[in-house]
Amino acid sequence: MIDLHTHTTASDGTCTPEALVKLAQKEGLKILAVTDHDSAAGVIEAVEAGKKYGVKVIPGVEISVVFEPTEMHILGYGIDVNDQIFAEALTKLKENRERRNPKMLAKLRELGFEITLEEVIAEAGGDIVGRPHMARVLLKKGYVSSIDEAFSKYLGKGCPAYVPKEKLTPKQAINIIKKAGGLTFLAHPVYLEKDDEGLKKILEELISYGLDGIEAYYTYHNEEQTRLYLELAGKYNLLISGGSDFHGENKPEILLGRGLGNLKIPEEKVSWINWFLY
Repeated sequence: MIDLHTHTTASDGTCTPEALVKLAQKEGLKILAVTDHDSAAGVIEAVEAGKKYGVKVIPGVEISVVFEPTEMHILGYGIDVNDQIFAEALTKLKENRERRNPKMLAKLRELGFEITLEEVIAEAGGDIVGRPHMARVLLKKGYVSSIDEAFSKYLGKGCPAYVPKEKLTPKQAINIIKKAGGLTFLAHPVYLEKDDEGLKKILEELISYGLDGIEAYYTYHNEEQTRLYLELAGKYNLLISGGSDFHGENKPEILLGRGLGNLKIPEEKVSWINWFLY
């Protein structure tokens, strides 16, 4: 079993990097990529845990990039986390989040929610602090009945407490990943909400920047969508990736390596991962 899209406490997951790898072993995974949001802080711990538990761990990252009106993320695999340009870019993204968080919390307080930055930092327990941790505090305090409600009513794009995040452009994200020795993939293309022709235009633009692949296998891709993304990969000579987008208790319905029980990534489709196994 393979899962190339997972998150730890280094961003908005609830498993530490070692706990994630231990869970991967328990679930029978052979290969795991750690792809935290705008952070590679958990990669080294995960790689070391992989040696301990017999799981091959690929260093990765998931970078949010500028895209309207929905969201676009770029996955990077096989990165050198010590690359200076890459590390500096992630540090800047972290600083952008840190400027955004107090603004969102101020809006929540204006809405009548007693929630502090200290509470949110404590909830995060890791390098990256953001909206999922605010949602968990809201849930613990009884202001919402679920994480989904926190996002749909207050924290999601266009909601009363939302503040836009400063992001890299797609070209910038692809460049810094490639300079750090990594391969770049368009994550969960279904979230772009584009028709076939619109998606082709986006892929062609990203390919011009150096995009290497597309995440064809994903928890929320149906069979028809997966088939389309595989066809586009063939058309544009792109590599194929896939993963659950596991976040632990922040997305409890998603199981590591299995998604909603519908995820199975054929090893022959992702043979490029052998370049990064050690």
